[in-house]
Amino acid sequence: MDLTRIGITPAVLAAAQARGGSGELPARVSAVHKERYALLCERGECYARLKASTYYSAQTEEFPTTGDFVLVQYNESGDSVIAHTLPRRSYFARRNPTLGEGAQAVAANFDSVFVMQSLNLDFNPRRLERYLALAWQSGATPVVVLTKSDLVEDCSAQLFEAQRTAAGADVFAVSALTGAGMSALSPYLASGKTVVLLGSSGVGKSSFVNAL
Repeated sequence: MDLTRIGITPAVLAAAQARGGSGELPARVSAVHKERYALLCERGECYARLKASTYYSAQTEEFPTTGDFVLVQYNESGDSVIAHTLPRRSYFARRNPTLGEGAQAVAANFDSVFVMQSLNLDFNPRRLERYLALAWQSGATPVVVLTKSDLVEDCSAQLFEAQRTAAGADVFAVSALTGAGMSALSPYLASGKTVVLLGSSGVGKSSFVNAL
């Protein structure tokens, strides 16, 4: 697998080289299934569990989340072992459900945050402001994506309001159904780029992903 296609950068490789032990490979977390992690690495897709001595006993490592780059002791005949979590360049966190444990990362190392609202029902400038604040705080670049443009005759007023609210961020109106406006997002979706979708239920995130 070409690691640059999944976001590996020279900075990540340098961090991996500085921290890695003999035989440890850089990998990216593609999904978290409780205590088991799906990974992408130069050997392809694999599954792994955390190295107990560093994550549980010594507690010297951040627990990985989706999007994290890690160092893994690869095992081709079973689960591999995640030995280290590499530094993050951006992340979203939430309050940890375990009292006293601080914040819990839920996504990491993304380039852009698509802040999504639908043009027909969900459009709300105050909510958009809150989502934009979260996006800027993550360390990534927010992009406003107004969905379901096929359901409104004229979206110029919403576009103007979104552009006023999201000063410094690009704003696009799209339709996952017709494909209108989707091509304008191509620069954010190039090989090696990672995007997070942020928006309330019903704005069309699943339809958007399916259209992509």
